[in-house]
Amino acid sequence: MSTRKISISQLRKGMYIHELDISWMKSPFLRHRRKISAENDIALLKKAGVKQLYIDLSRGDDIQEGVQESVQESVQESTPSAQTAAPSDTSPLKEACERSDSTSCVKEQTHFTVKKTVEKAALNEELKVAKVLQGKISKLVNELGSLIKEGRPISAQSITPVINEALESISRNDQALLTMLHLQRQDLKLGDHAFGVFAVILPLALKLDCSEEEVNELGMAALLHDMGWSRLPMHLFAKKKAYTGAEMQLIRQHPLIVESVLNKCSDFPERVKILVRQHHERSDGRGFPQRLKKESIHKLTEILQVADVYDEYIHGLGDHPGMLPANALKKIYQAARNGLYSETVVGKMIHVMGIFPLTSAVELSNGEKALVVEIDKQKPLLPKVKIIYEADGQACKIEKIIDLVDQHDAENIRVVKVIDPLNEQADPLGLLRVVAV
Repeated sequence: MSTRKISISQLRKGMYIHELDISWMKSPFLRHRRKISAENDIALLKKAGVKQLYIDLSRGDDIQEGVQESVQESVQESTPSAQTAAPSDTSPLKEACERSDSTSCVKEQTHFTVKKTVEKAALNEELKVAKVLQGKISKLVNELGSLIKEGRPISAQSITPVINEALESISRNDQALLTMLHLQRQDLKLGDHAFGVFAVILPLALKLDCSEEEVNELGMAALLHDMGWSRLPMHLFAKKKAYTGAEMQLIRQHPLIVESVLNKCSDFPERVKILVRQHHERSDGRGFPQRLKKESIHKLTEILQVADVYDEYIHGLGDHPGMLPANALKKIYQAARNGLYSETVVGKMIHVMGIFPLTSAVELSNGEKALVVEIDKQKPLLPKVKIIYEADGQACKIEKIIDLVDQHDAENIRVVKVIDPLNEQADPLGLLRVVAV
């Protein structure tokens, strides 16, 4: 790869950005590395405060001949001296997590709402991409599990591509991966759980204004955190009843198994190892493997913890049966209020998921029963729904998708309750059960 350092005044359409001189969260684009396709892209970068950048000559245009000699001079003029350079950014997540418990955990952040240059995709189209990505992750997790089972080193480079693909999917439609997460699973596999945690953690990290480095590390940790199970009896992974003392001794080894393998690898950030080791620690000191208390648990671990427990709750992993997404959010929120999880992180997760998470079965005020197919983040109580049962209890014979924002304005139709699709009286034909295939 050949790169060139230029000033913002030299940037032109057709050039490929490799690196900017501002933090990821201040960038007007979801990813730093991208091709400039419009003059407006350049204007957005200038407005964001970019002074200099690197372009990748192997993936885009170089500067015009005849002006290359002046580039270095202009870059030097635009580069602040050591005495006047701005201090490096600190993670907004660190500041948010260090606020007192009384701080509102739903205070609006703006950095993700300005990603206007990404072409948006319809949910049904992005779901096709998400399904392919889920298959890639399942294959990757199986490969990683085999290596960890044998105690062989793994490479961070094998994980980075799926993180990049997932972030690109989120930039096009932030509900596709979450829809795949909420599908009911016929089999409870380690790869499915890794995908579920991964699908939660990336949009949650973005919502919390994590740095690009933190997002990547959280993505790695999401895929790796339970890989230690590959050396344990897998029938314990989704036992759905209380573990014996001997079983718990075995289970508590799985974070350390992964960490021991990562210690043999040269390209994994130290923070990924910490996240993997600490994801079952609890602020009250009752977690494992080290029984750490809140002050000793890394702040990023708080994000992995809630993503992990959410997928466990809705899919019935560990020693408990599955529950409705809305009930899982309620249980996690109550635990956060009791100090078990970060209220800031949980509040943001609820905002990401919506009051009625995707695929939730709901009853409407007009007596119809429906599935939530899309969420309006500005009006979370009024999602877009697909009608499954008519008001008279008969199955809907034609596809009928309605936006409750419009229906509420016209006819005051709203969600009155969440339905358990496993309840045969509420769902006599089993049409509200959305199962992964």
